[in-house]
Amino acid sequence: MTKRRFIINMVVIVVLAVVSGYFIGSYIAGRKLVSLSNSYNELELREITGLDSKPNYFKDLPLSYLTSITDKVGDKTPDKVGGIYVFMMAEYNTNTSDTVYKTISGNIKAKSMGINVDQKFASHKSKADGNIYFDKISYSGMAKVALKVTHTIGTDTYEYFKGTAKEDLTATWDNQSTKQLSSYRETFGSGIDYMCNYLVTPKTVQTSQVSAVKVYNPKTYNEYYKTGLTYYEFDLLLDIRINESTGEFVYGGVSNYMYEIKSTAGANDFPVFSDCKLHVVVDSSYRLVQIDIEENYQIIAFGFNANTKATQTEMFKYE
Repeated sequence: MTKRRFIINMVVIVVLAVVSGYFIGSYIAGRKLVSLSNSYNELELREITGLDSKPNYFKDLPLSYLTSITDKVGDKTPDKVGGIYVFMMAEYNTNTSDTVYKTISGNIKAKSMGINVDQKFASHKSKADGNIYFDKISYSGMAKVALKVTHTIGTDTYEYFKGTAKEDLTATWDNQSTKQLSSYRETFGSGIDYMCNYLVTPKTVQTSQVSAVKVYNPKTYNEYYKTGLTYYEFDLLLDIRINESTGEFVYGGVSNYMYEIKSTAGANDFPVFSDCKLHVVVDSSYRLVQIDIEENYQIIAFGFNANTKATQTEMFKYE
């Protein structure tokens, strides 16, 4: 193999790593090489004490956690509450709903050494009739990745399927396996009934980058936006910076989500984000309705650097 062909092959591997979830190596911040790790604890970020381990289900978080949120929210409408606590209240109500459906659509643009890849993806998650369903499908000419999970609430196992994505963002499924529920967080970070990938608390958000909550007027009313209801919107910028004194990343807001990305294609290291912005819409009952996400991350593998931008929209409905 010629040196030129070897370099081209390595660049293809790096770009494939970005779009399919194979994040390998270290992150470069400026000229400083920082090794990747994930030492953040969700319970600490939520300021929950007294639990020996993270629960499998969001509803099993202690009542004191809900109380800490409702103390801030009270009986006020969302536009009278700060955006962080509006999100926390909406996340709680969404995650503990008996019936909720989420769809995600978006794309990933990756570039390394002049090679560009445009990867489209779709994901679905639902909780209904005592069952949880989750899938993630991602397609381009270079990567065709798919996985899905099914679980009956209250049982101690879940079914995991690998598959091959198709261009229309459907998939063929094979390789079914039964896994212990206790291992779900090791693969996906969040509990199995969590409907939001991002962790928003006062410890994970740049408080100077939270917009005021204001009334939102949908352009159309549909299965997600209902006539007669009031909706509210605001922006959050997750705090993703380097602690200059320790050289460690501050990335608690994406620390659960990083497991999902890492595990999608069997990666051996975590991705590291350089920024993550959320535009959030909630309803007057403090439930998530829409999250528009813009993310950027950069990796280095095999001596090559890859820049990546992902945009996606999450939509929630409750019937």
